[in-house]
Amino acid sequence: MRLRTQIKFASVAIAVVSTVGSTFFGYWAIKKIFIQGLEENAKLLASTVAASVDPQLLESIRIQPDEKTPQYAKLETLIQELTASNQNGDFPIRFVYLLIPTNTGSNSGWDFAVDSDPRTIPQWKGPGTPYNITQIDGKSTQSIPQTTSAFFIRDEWGQWLSGFAPIRTKEGTVVGLAGADIPYLNIVGYLDVVFWFAIGFSGVMALISYLAINITINKMMEWLTDVRAFIHDIGLGQFSKRLNMPVKGEFAVVQGELNGMASKLERQKEELSAIAEISGELNSIQDIDILMESILQKARKLIGCDAGSVYLQERDFLSLRYVQNDTIDKKKNHKRSAIKFAQIPVTGGSIAGYVAKTGEILNISDAYAIAPNSPYHFNHSFDDASGYRTKAMLTVPLRTSSGKNIGVLQLINPIDNQDQPRLFGEGDKKMIVSFESAATVALERAALTRSLVNRMIKMAELRDPSETGVHCDRVSAYAVILYEEWAKRRGLDEKKIQRERDVLGIAARLHDVGKVAIPDAILKKPGRLSAEEYSDMKKHTTEGAKLFRDRDSVLDQAAIDVTRHHHQRWDGGGYPGDRDGEFTSETNETIPSTGVGLKGEAIPLFARLVAVADVFDALSSKRMYKEAWPEDRVLAEMKINAGKQFDPELIEILFEKIEQIRASSERYKTVEA
Repeated sequence: MRLRTQIKFASVAIAVVSTVGSTFFGYWAIKKIFIQGLEENAKLLASTVAASVDPQLLESIRIQPDEKTPQYAKLETLIQELTASNQNGDFPIRFVYLLIPTNTGSNSGWDFAVDSDPRTIPQWKGPGTPYNITQIDGKSTQSIPQTTSAFFIRDEWGQWLSGFAPIRTKEGTVVGLAGADIPYLNIVGYLDVVFWFAIGFSGVMALISYLAINITINKMMEWLTDVRAFIHDIGLGQFSKRLNMPVKGEFAVVQGELNGMASKLERQKEELSAIAEISGELNSIQDIDILMESILQKARKLIGCDAGSVYLQERDFLSLRYVQNDTIDKKKNHKRSAIKFAQIPVTGGSIAGYVAKTGEILNISDAYAIAPNSPYHFNHSFDDASGYRTKAMLTVPLRTSSGKNIGVLQLINPIDNQDQPRLFGEGDKKMIVSFESAATVALERAALTRSLVNRMIKMAELRDPSETGVHCDRVSAYAVILYEEWAKRRGLDEKKIQRERDVLGIAARLHDVGKVAIPDAILKKPGRLSAEEYSDMKKHTTEGAKLFRDRDSVLDQAAIDVTRHHHQRWDGGGYPGDRDGEFTSETNETIPSTGVGLKGEAIPLFARLVAVADVFDALSSKRMYKEAWPEDRVLAEMKINAGKQFDPELIEILFEKIEQIRASSERYKTVEA
């Protein structure tokens, strides 16, 4: 049996049983009340008759029970008139009679004295006829007591209801009883008619109830059908579904709760999808610097934060790698120099240091309200320098599965959908924990890639002291900054920009790795190189390219372009020459160069970018053969060589992005120190 049918059956059964039951109960209650009223009226009628009878006349009949006396005739006329006057109405009198104490020995203790219709009584023999009765107030008795108050009796067949009232003398002596018979069965029979009418009415009400229940159940089941379909869709993952039935009361509450559940599941799905998408994007990034910047961007976007920073742990220190702040970035002429890329001891009392040391996530409502005795404190020097107001902070450790701390992610001042400040909640904390897991996996993998790249750079550094890891870091950072603007000018897709800058970031760090193949006598010669030595030195470009000749990935091709062509000049000069001097795709054997240098846009873009970044950093840095140039002299030199040695558009971008270049230089100077 279907649920709809079961509910209808149960509801109709309840309605019928309750309707019929209430009818029977109502009939019984009404009948009881009606009979009680009938009994009271019988006593009232008897009392009325008793009050009309002269007790002396009745006493005379007891003394001389004779129908022919004037006293008898007078009493008979009286009760006949009383009977006639009470034939109509709700409680008609059938008989009225008077009783006197028995002289005949009747079992009731009373004899008939006067009767309004003696012919209906077969035993009537005139005054003094014995009056025999077996029921008084429903109880068996052999006699009617000498009562002082009205009472009633029913005959043993239940057809008559007789009310009795005492007839007293002035002294209060009871000399007789006045009786009034009411046709009980006929009157109660009207109740039976009412009963059957009520039964019929209850049947009609049951039918109406059935129809009402049927309509209600159909409406309710229509809602339940929608609920079932809704739950089915939710089970299939369609969390955007909502119930929209015109219901009230408890149904409205249930509908609201179900819609709330769907909304919650939808948010969780969106969060998980966002984290899964972010995880995929992060894992596609190989350069750890670009990865950390991307982690900060995506974490801020995921939670909705105005600002944030990310630290990389290097031994016992945290190096501040990236700071992002929308409020400050929107200000005109803001100074990025306010950001100090200092190193923070992991053992110190800073917020980031405490989180790195303990692995605890800190959710701070107000950075300026941290208790003085707290194991960590807030450094407000950045706020003082920039005019910013840091308030809510969520600081998360970036730890590997083995428990090793890689860095710290710090999110600052969350905002709602209306760009209004808010506090970090438990939902933010749970989401960032899931995000942190994905970010840490990507960081661990990128750290391994960076370690391998650093080892290659270390080999070059051992051969050429000027070729330090920090120089490679700066060249990589500068090249990425230049590329981002170059790509934006051309409206390239953000995902493509992300992929390209990642590959460029690693390839740029490897630009001089070919120096491992150059003899020490040339690399470490303090003076000028001879023409022959310079010719050998130029081979570091082709030797570096050979390291990536297998072309196992896009990174290999990018590294070939950078290592081989970053000394190629825009005007066609430079070295090593054209692309023919590379490797065949079939055998990877070197093809001799024609000696004709590439020029202009024929030079690979990544090589042109690294050329600008490499020379800018070389001129800006101290080497064993020269002092560092001041920035204005470096920029002047770069501008002079725009269109000659360098791509002129990239020099234009260099001047446009000089603030970011300075910030990157500041960051890697800290690491170098």
